[in-house]
Amino acid sequence: MQIIKVEEAVLIAKEIAQALDDITLKNVDVFIAPSYNALYSVGQAIKGSKLKLAGQNMYFRDKGAFTGEISPDSLIDSGCEYVILGHSERRRIFGETNAQINQKVKKALEKGLKPVLCIGETAQERIDGKMQEVNKEQLEESLADIEPEQMKNIVIAYEPVWAINNPFLNPNVEIKTATPEQANEAHSFIRSWLVSKYGEIGNEIPLQYGGSMKPANCDGLLSLQDINGGLIGGASLSKENFLPIIQSAVKISEIDN
Repeated sequence: MQIIKVEEAVLIAKEIAQALDDITLKNVDVFIAPSYNALYSVGQAIKGSKLKLAGQNMYFRDKGAFTGEISPDSLIDSGCEYVILGHSERRRIFGETNAQINQKVKKALEKGLKPVLCIGETAQERIDGKMQEVNKEQLEESLADIEPEQMKNIVIAYEPVWAINNPFLNPNVEIKTATPEQANEAHSFIRSWLVSKYGEIGNEIPLQYGGSMKPANCDGLLSLQDINGGLIGGASLSKENFLPIIQSAVKISEIDN
């Protein structure tokens, strides 16, 4: 959302897509989620490349008078394969509930889109020792009535809201970068919950880390057992910062497989 002009979004997307031509993406998927005004243009620019497209949000109705929302069919028409749902900003700034996010997850799956379900606790919730409680509740309610087979098309992204440098998310709270140990603790808890709920399929669900992953810390984070990728923010806005993270993911994936 820091990129306002469509031509700038298209340029960056083209640069990333062209760079991916020289990288073997075995067991690694890469998607970008531009703003809605650039979604179709970016989709056309990267069509046929290894770079995939995602929406930043989606409403759970096919059509109707829902001013300001975007439908799943509109995302698909733009070329989207993924859609980000329950992002920390949607939850914490716009007040989206787990029940609403659950409806979106169900609709995305119905339409053939792959939901990237975001969960995570705020600074105050972490201070209060509610990391597990908050994430368990978000998982349980956002994934209500989702069958194990459907989980194969879902990605979970853990966002430690307390580590994200956004004053609208963390007013009057000191921002502290999450340590690998803190990230691993949360991801291990999420993995355990998924396995207890969905059995062996729970081990196959990709878990992304969304706490300011960047070239300087991606190797350490992606090397952790239950971190399978990143939901990248600012570092995705330039080829110079995004490609090292992709290359790190590819390298670690080759070692693991």
